Amino acid sequence: MMVLIALITFGYYGGIYTDLNITLTADAKVFLMITLAGAFGGLLYTAREDGFTLPHRDPNNKHVWKLGWVSDCAYGIAGGYVVFLILPTDPSPSSDPNQLLAFLKPLALALVGGYGGRGLVDRALANIAKDAKEAVQTAKETKAQMDQIQETDTLAKKLVTQHLDENAEVQDVAGLQQAVKEASLAARFEIFKEAREIRKSNWKENPTLMERTVPVFEALIENVAGEEFHRTHGQLGYALKDKPDPDWEGAYKQLSEAIKLRDADGAKGFLMYEFNRAICGIKLQKDKESVLPDIKAAAARDSLNKKIMQMEEFKKWAETNELSLENLDG
Repeated sequence: MMVLIALITFGYYGGIYTDLNITLTADAKVFLMITLAGAFGGLLYTAREDGFTLPHRDPNNKHVWKLGWVSDCAYGIAGGYVVFLILPTDPSPSSDPNQLLAFLKPLALALVGGYGGRGLVDRALANIAKDAKEAVQTAKETKAQMDQIQETDTLAKKLVTQHLDENAEVQDVAGLQQAVKEASLAARFEIFKEAREIRKSNWKENPTLMERTVPVFEALIENVAGEEFHRTHGQLGYALKDKPDPDWEGAYKQLSEAIKLRDADGAKGFLMYEFNRAICGIKLQKDKESVLPDIKAAAARDSLNKKIMQMEEFKKWAETNELSLENLDG
């Protein structure tokens, strides 16, 4: 009886569309097919489980209405749509009228989805709840990571500022370096700028304070992320060269690394690397073939060429090697 009523109902509304000569788009046809097939599947489920129940008021609570078969149809329609979200199937029927199976496949799938509507909806809700829970957990983990990064960065910048304070005594250098190594890229860039400013402002007037930048630049180079920047090596090379007890070998090594990274990056300029490496090469008594290319490269900039002409280190080196600074190619 219930099935007969359902067929009559669906046939009635289908007839209205036919009589009114309503033209439906392909998407509208798919929507109507899934809706009707899902609702019919829901009715089949309730016929098997509970029988056909009309909407009625709950006898135990007059403020509550039981929707009966309407509720089953709604579950069926929901199940009809959910099944296409779970199974990777194209719901569009074939446009070829001879391909009856291609038409019946999505229709049958929507019918099965409607029949199992309650279970499919419950499963879909469970999946949504699971995804939401995982999203919340991921957000919590991300926030915890961000808080940890912020805490590490704050500590690193605080320790560096204290270390570079002329009025503060040098304390735990190892702890300072570890904090800087673990800091984020953004924090390390801020630390680099602070240390560079201290080095540039004090290398002549206060080399003792300037020397404090050495462990900071070393930690920036040895960062946990393994990121390399030629400017950090260059600054460390300058600091090692200009400290009260110059480390010529260490400075030469760092400036060589800065030049290598600069060239690999395709960066232009930074000829102070060659200028200072030439000085280190002279102090280390390296052969002419090692020093001369650096002097030539630095001399390409007028300001550095003037310094080369004036500084005693270069004058004595040129005299020893029987070269003219005015004509290095001669």
